[in-house]
Amino acid sequence: MSEHGEAARPPLKLDLNKAAQSLRLSLDKAGVAQNIKAELIFDIDVSGSFEHEHEEGTTSQLIERLVPYGMVLDPDGAMDVFTFSDGRGNAHRVGTVTPKESEGYILENVVDRVPGWKGGTSYSYVLEKNLQHFGWLPCETDHETGLGALISRFFGGARKEPHYHEQKRSIVIFVTDGENEASDERRTMQVLEASQSRGDNVYFLFIGACEHNVDFKFLKTIAKKFENTGVVIIRDLEAFVEKSDEEISAELLGPELISWLKS
Repeated sequence: MSEHGEAARPPLKLDLNKAAQSLRLSLDKAGVAQNIKAELIFDIDVSGSFEHEHEEGTTSQLIERLVPYGMVLDPDGAMDVFTFSDGRGNAHRVGTVTPKESEGYILENVVDRVPGWKGGTSYSYVLEKNLQHFGWLPCETDHETGLGALISRFFGGARKEPHYHEQKRSIVIFVTDGENEASDERRTMQVLEASQSRGDNVYFLFIGACEHNVDFKFLKTIAKKFENTGVVIIRDLEAFVEKSDEEISAELLGPELISWLKS
């Protein structure tokens, strides 16, 4: 039993290098050149309804299955990990995950450790953080230090130019087990619409993972509405993480994502 009372799932015993080679072969067959790269973000829902999958280790195993995408596509060979539940304050960057630390990542770094653990569900704030992180929106952090910061505070916080990180081509893999709160749907639409209008070089792959009666109507709506947004529905996450490398690539590498990678 885990410290949280859930029976831990047995290890997957993956060969991540072999999985990366299999992914590269799938991309080669689809005509994606080897020099094409994209930064990888993994967003994981930490709302209360997803607690069981986190505590038994299923979502840790999902990260393990996705790490090869970082190995193959991300220039640094890693994925940035963000968590979210409801509200701005609960959209949180956990850090990066590499192949060496992927086993048990959610159990060790997320469960009972992140803001908004076991909260509600709103999508827009973490999507904004993703876009800020890779330079498509101005970041919220005050980067001014030293004399400049002292002068700014002395004059009551004089207006500063917005700070942007370096713009980076990126893929956001966004995993949720439930529908967005109705109060956040319009805001999420606005974030995605503004991103598409700016021409942000970002692809959003939404994964709805729930065995219960969740239709994921909102995810399907945004996938149809925006050219850089796809959706995959997984009804049995435990079975999904045990699929072959080829089967996982077949589910995640849809025609739209392949087209985006080749563009």
